[in-house]
Amino acid sequence: GATVITGYLFGSQLLSAASWSVLPLAAAVLIAAGFALLLAWTVGALVRTSLRARRTQRERERAERERIEEQERGRIARDMHDVVGHSLAVIIAQADGARYAADADPQAGKDALATISTTARSALADVRLLLAQLRHSEGMAPQPMLNDLESLYSQVRAAGLAVRVDVEPMPPANVPAAVQLAIYRVLQEALTNAIRHGNGDVEVTMRWLPDRLHLWASNPVAEPVDPPAADAAPLTDPAGVSHGIVGMRERARLVGGAVEAGMVGELWVVRATFPFAAEPQPHGSAAR
Repeated sequence: GATVITGYLFGSQLLSAASWSVLPLAAAVLIAAGFALLLAWTVGALVRTSLRARRTQRERERAERERIEEQERGRIARDMHDVVGHSLAVIIAQADGARYAADADPQAGKDALATISTTARSALADVRLLLAQLRHSEGMAPQPMLNDLESLYSQVRAAGLAVRVDVEPMPPANVPAAVQLAIYRVLQEALTNAIRHGNGDVEVTMRWLPDRLHLWASNPVAEPVDPPAADAAPLTDPAGVSHGIVGMRERARLVGGAVEAGMVGELWVVRATFPFAAEPQPHGSAAR
């Protein structure tokens, strides 16, 4: 019995000593396990955050692409309206003139047909360019600039409408290309409307300042909608604002400018302002 008791006591002491000896190891294992769990949670949180950031970035990029595509569609729609609308107005005016002048003045009829051919070919080239842009083609034809205004005036005059142009002073040589294109398109639309709805000559006035252009284009219309107004009278918008007027305003807005269009007395007036950043440089020439 004494041997059993002695063995029990000795075994208990050994077991107690063994338990205390493994305690640091157990604590180390628990700490390591906790650290591993914390590391796994941290890595998971970082991965989730990264995935959310990537998803947000993709959504932003998609929204930006959609915004750019919408702007591009709008620009192409405005170009298509300007090119096709102006060209068809000139062609219709020339065709009507040729029909009436064919018997009395055969040469006038031939000249009208030549203008129709030239205008149609130019319009076809512009439309092909726009279609190429819709197909994301890399080929880009030069856009019309201030130097092309004389050709625009010639087309309108060939359509039977007198155009008087007053430019003062000469435009700066470094007007940005985007501003030049906007000026051309706004003036093109104003002259196209004069061909369609006008009842007399067109007056174009351009006043160049060091940092902006003030542009006026006016012509009488067949049926004035307002009684004659004082010089200070504001422009009166027509009852229905056409797509062309909206396009003019949008073109000017995109380069920081503004357009007003409406009746002043018996005149239809387009008034536009185009600001630009220009450094003092030798002056170029303006189309008259």
